Amino acid sequence: MNVLMQNRKDSFHNWGGDTTQMMETKSHLEKLGVNIEVDLSTNPNLDKYDLVHIFNIQHPKYGIKQLENAKKNDKPVVVSTIYWDLSYAHNSKENHLYSNIKIVRTVAKLNLNIPHIGFKVLYLKKRIEEKKITKIMLSEADMILPNSYAELEIIINKFKLPQIREKSLIVPNGISKSKLEEFHLSSKLKTFEFPDEYVLEVGHVGTWKGQLKLIESLLDYPEIPLVFVGRGLDGPYGKKCIKLGEKRGNTFFTGKIPHDEVYAHYKKAKIHALPSLRESPGLSTLEAAAFGANCVVSIHGPINEYFGFDAFYCEPLNVDSIQNAVLKAWKSPKNNKLKKRVLNHFTWDNAAEITLQAYNQLLNNL
Repeated sequence: MNVLMQNRKDSFHNWGGDTTQMMETKSHLEKLGVNIEVDLSTNPNLDKYDLVHIFNIQHPKYGIKQLENAKKNDKPVVVSTIYWDLSYAHNSKENHLYSNIKIVRTVAKLNLNIPHIGFKVLYLKKRIEEKKITKIMLSEADMILPNSYAELEIIINKFKLPQIREKSLIVPNGISKSKLEEFHLSSKLKTFEFPDEYVLEVGHVGTWKGQLKLIESLLDYPEIPLVFVGRGLDGPYGKKCIKLGEKRGNTFFTGKIPHDEVYAHYKKAKIHALPSLRESPGLSTLEAAAFGANCVVSIHGPINEYFGFDAFYCEPLNVDSIQNAVLKAWKSPKNNKLKKRVLNHFTWDNAAEITLQAYNQLLNNL
């Protein structure tokens, strides 16, 4: 079987969870004997492929061109949606206060409502157009692979497409068991620089991930160490996080580091906190859980399907809610129950097997 995987054109330059999902799925499918190539362009030659697998419908203007190219060449299309309705997230005014556009930051400091309402109006036409394109993608795809049942139902309700249930198969996100098994504490990690236990957050430093609110939530608890791993410290939001972290004390920022060092932090952390506005469910949380960390997660997204009653939930827009969840997790013993749940059910090996099942089902029905 020969498969072409496609994604947004900047998938490798701006690596995200969708990139990780695509590449891990590719790697584990190849172990099952599937021949896979990746092409991020909109009109590659498809002669040698049996099907096209497109990831991420959050950028539909690009994805629709890839889908149209596949249809033009009579190739079946699988779509991994990686979608969530983010309308609630627009209540976060931090997007404007720490925008990379200076004029937006300036206006936001004078009156937060001006950029908030302005962008809402400005992007209204764009959102209507993107919704229309996304609906076409979902309708034209031959098979849809959401990461959760909640994601599927959100898509069905948002785009009024109940008929897509019959061509959908849930493929959960996962962690790499082989990488965990190969892991050893990296000599590059100067562990003496960090406390024995701490609250960790791994992820790009930005308003969506909620690092600033996490720091704010623990201002009155400076005895609890905080460690942030991820790029983005040079932007307005990152600089604000550093400034507030310095004021709080006992707060560390590593920047971007190799993944084996990230694993070392997972192993050492007592808690992994991700008060994020957008996760499905958060690959860093899954990895941290696999190392036995207590996990503080957002109430938004399909989190409950992955973590059940074994995580500590918070409203990411509410500092008090984050504080309550972190303090509860800090006082609780490490969670081996969640660790077993993740290792048994949420691995890339499992995801690849379900994806291959979808491929076979699709090709056998042609």
